[in-house]
Amino acid sequence: MNQRPETMQTRPIRVRTALPEDCKSVAALIFSSHTISFAPFASSDWVRSRDLNEYQSKWKELLATESSDTRVFLAENNGEIVGTVRVSSLDSNDFDAQLNGMHVAPDTTGFGIGSLLMKQAITFIKERGFKNVELGVIAANVRARNFYESHGWQLVEELTDGIEGVPIAIYRLHP
Repeated sequence: MNQRPETMQTRPIRVRTALPEDCKSVAALIFSSHTISFAPFASSDWVRSRDLNEYQSKWKELLATESSDTRVFLAENNGEIVGTVRVSSLDSNDFDAQLNGMHVAPDTTGFGIGSLLMKQAITFIKERGFKNVELGVIAANVRARNFYESHGWQLVEELTDGIEGVPIAIYRLHP
């Protein structure tokens, strides 16, 4: 099992709603997570092409424009953001919300942070009355797929040409 980072021992993980001023920390976490989690599956050109400033701009805009039916949750340990997840409402014929931006700091996986975030996301989904929620995950990422399935998500489709040419698996949750 992973060695628990020293900071993980001092205080319990706190889950809270993201604020606009969290944009740089959220972007840095997702950038780092993409670098590590996508690297084995995506092209090296894509991995090298990413830019932290673009991630920061995207998350600055997303956090500034949230509505009552969209929420980003953060997991914090000693004031450091160690996880994030976003639930957003969508106007779609097939589903009414999407879960995305689910990332845990690579050096803190395996300590229940993802489960805390998922619990909060599912609570929000139920409070908002979403009936069909969708997410996409790298098809070859067995660990992530097992995580989603353990939280009630059901596989509905696999797309061979998904994100950046990487096959993805589409899951749905019917809370």
